[in-house]
Amino acid sequence: MRKVLNNVYFGAALLGALFIVIIGLLICAQVLGRQLGVQVKGADEITAWSVVAAGFLPLAYTFRNGRHIRVTLLIERTGRFRMPAEFVVLCIGLYLTGYLAYSSVDMVWDSIRFEDQTQGLINLPLWIPQISIPIGSTVLAIAILDDLVTLLRGTLPSYVTSSRQKDRLDSHTD
Repeated sequence: MRKVLNNVYFGAALLGALFIVIIGLLICAQVLGRQLGVQVKGADEITAWSVVAAGFLPLAYTFRNGRHIRVTLLIERTGRFRMPAEFVVLCIGLYLTGYLAYSSVDMVWDSIRFEDQTQGLINLPLWIPQISIPIGSTVLAIAILDDLVTLLRGTLPSYVTSSRQKDRLDSHTD
């Protein structure tokens, strides 16, 4: 199960990276198009959709690798109550992310049900550019649940162990 989940997290991150590449290619196409007097139609819309996908899809991978910004000032000072504090934080995170996932799935479902279309130069069903939001937030909710189960088993969550490994590597390079 661990391998499957890690592959899901990594796959979503790779997909997010692909959207970064798409943004770069669109920018290059627009620059080249300006030099040649050609307009790249729909580049602004595709770039905006790609930014959303690049932001949401890698969330779980970055979370699992301790790369999210976390305010640990309070948790680090809890001493022997660190595990219960981590539990509370993970429960709140799971609730909020689960709500985001539920709401975004509902948003996409409404777009499908009402046959909403994008506005602009490119006319697509609206659910296509929206789909990265529920995918990314659902995978993040799974990653948080994964770390919650890990914590309940008595092991430190992945974001703690990953950031400790990073700190060790950083201290050796100084």
